Amino acid sequence: MSLPDRDLARRYALRWLATRFTAGEVELAELASDDWWEMEAETPEEQAFLALLPPCTCCIDYTLGLDETAWEAQLHAAARALASHPAVGPH
Repeated sequence: MSLPDRDLARRYALRWLATRFTAGEVELAELASDDWWEMEAETPEEQAFLALLPPCTCCIDYTLGLDETAWEAQLHAAARALASHPAVGPH
């Protein structure tokens, strides 16, 4: 069995992050990371979740333009949609 390529592995990791966030295993501050900025989303669910991930915790207030409560609600909705979307796989 071969390992997935880098892009597919990142898609798996993004889905796993959304699943863990939905389960309450990841805090809001843990989602802030510049690791995702270069990822190309392949589904609307991936795009919606990625669009809400700030590059760092200090950027949350001014990059999102939302209050934290609204951001968290949108993030939970996007994470649930991504986590419930059919599994990623090779094209």
